[in-house]
Amino acid sequence: MHPCLTRSLLLVPASLLLPAMMMAQALTTQNTLTPQELVETILAGQGVTVSNVTFNGQPGTVVNPQIGSFNGTTSNLGLDQGIVLATGSIQVVEGPNMTGGSAAPVPTPNWQADPDLGHFMSMQRDVAVLEFDFIPTGDTLSFRFIFGSEEYPEYVCSQYNDAFGFFLSGPGISGPFSNQGVNLAVIPGTNVPVAINTVNPGTSGAFGNANTCAASDPNWQSNSIYYVDNDVDIMNPWNSTVELDGFTVPITTGLRVQCGETYHIKIAIADATDSNLDSAVFIEGGSFTSASALLVSVATPLGDGILTEGCEPGTVTIQRLGTVGDALINLAYSGNGVVPADLDGALAQVTIPDGSNQVSFPISALEDGSAEGLEQLLITASTTSNCSVEAEGSAFVTLADYTPMEILVEDIWLHCDQDSVLLGALVEGGLGTVALTWVDHGPNPIYVTGMETGNYTVSATDQCPKTVQAVVHVDSGCSIWIPNVITPNGDGHNDAWVINGLTKSGSSVEVYNRWGNVVYETGNYGNNWKATGLPDGTYFYIVVDGRTGDRFTGHLTILSGGRP
Repeated sequence: MHPCLTRSLLLVPASLLLPAMMMAQALTTQNTLTPQELVETILAGQGVTVSNVTFNGQPGTVVNPQIGSFNGTTSNLGLDQGIVLATGSIQVVEGPNMTGGSAAPVPTPNWQADPDLGHFMSMQRDVAVLEFDFIPTGDTLSFRFIFGSEEYPEYVCSQYNDAFGFFLSGPGISGPFSNQGVNLAVIPGTNVPVAINTVNPGTSGAFGNANTCAASDPNWQSNSIYYVDNDVDIMNPWNSTVELDGFTVPITTGLRVQCGETYHIKIAIADATDSNLDSAVFIEGGSFTSASALLVSVATPLGDGILTEGCEPGTVTIQRLGTVGDALINLAYSGNGVVPADLDGALAQVTIPDGSNQVSFPISALEDGSAEGLEQLLITASTTSNCSVEAEGSAFVTLADYTPMEILVEDIWLHCDQDSVLLGALVEGGLGTVALTWVDHGPNPIYVTGMETGNYTVSATDQCPKTVQAVVHVDSGCSIWIPNVITPNGDGHNDAWVINGLTKSGSSVEVYNRWGNVVYETGNYGNNWKATGLPDGTYFYIVVDGRTGDRFTGHLTILSGGRP
């Protein structure tokens, strides 16, 4: 017996359960269409013509409980609508998630093992197999899917390794499965099949062993990025709108095909070992396509979708679905007010080389000196597939004028009374983040000495990148300037002998008449001598600065205007 059947469940009073279920915007299913109708009207998208639909080996004209449509628009599944295949009745997937493990047995389960699923599991139960032929008009097949199960998370790394496969066969395909088919239901970038033991939370379940997962994929723990935990929350079931306790994120798969040729695909899913807990695979409606397609994108320097005139270029990238053969891509550029002279690097054609799915090239907005505001540039890429099918893709990017930078600074005038002074600058204009640096000093703002006169250069560099500079003059006020005339007449103007820049502490002043006699002397001069009692005339002085020790000599004329 499956261990899950022995697990006890938490029972919730009806008064709590009913409101919860009413609040839930759950995944829903419909089982009214035949497999053929599901494939033709829901699954198939652009560029494919389908035929010969069968389900479990029978004509696809009969409704079967293991296949139907789903609506996940208001659910947490990740796909809005499509078809679903389940190892039980498809109603098993409908939310909200009320139990830790459930199954919806079908009246006549199919236990006939599928040979291709046999690569992944030794015993198959409740097998569901959808098959059909199709003819692609493009050169690539692609579709999106999600795999989910009630085996999560308790039976991760156990023998209950439910699995599924998308087995594609046809011209140009060589693989190990039936009709030389390949399996497209793989973890992106690998050949590892998606199953319980390869995509999961990255830890073994209560009934599992990590060695079992490692045997399926040595890197199984890193695959947890593709897993969504949807385990039951009995008190808040509206948070889990799908019954399955875990499922993958939407995964896109596909392969290069030859247009106009007939291919066969088999979508198969089964329970492993027993049939007690169900699994399901969801395929997005309309995603089964074979249309040639181009994806155009523009990466701009600041990641904002804007190319600024005269600044760093952006990068145009054109992607295709396949990698086989050279693909010649034609390019066109359009936009209101946009002319060829606005652009640099606007190539007319590029080639995606054989073996690659993309090509990139730089493009710049040229600086034309005109204020044009924002302009929308449309870049359109087009090509023709081997089946003469036109493919086109486009992307918008905005062209913008560059606003030149202006550094806002002011010169500073001091009075020889500050040991240090703060220098700061602001910038207007520019692109993106602007770095302000004082040359030979460091980032803005900085402190400089206030006791020495000097010039300081500040540099601004933006993300264009462009650089501008400005010079700030700092006058310390410490330069010695000695007046040679004073007029001590009491009018409040030029009455005292004021020596500019003289440091009071340690300074000395001596004044002599024309006969060499000292008429005034002092230390620590305070700019306050008014020549009181001295007649008008010419005198001589010796001044020593207390800060530098510099010695100054000269003559001083006293004009008192008849002051007594």
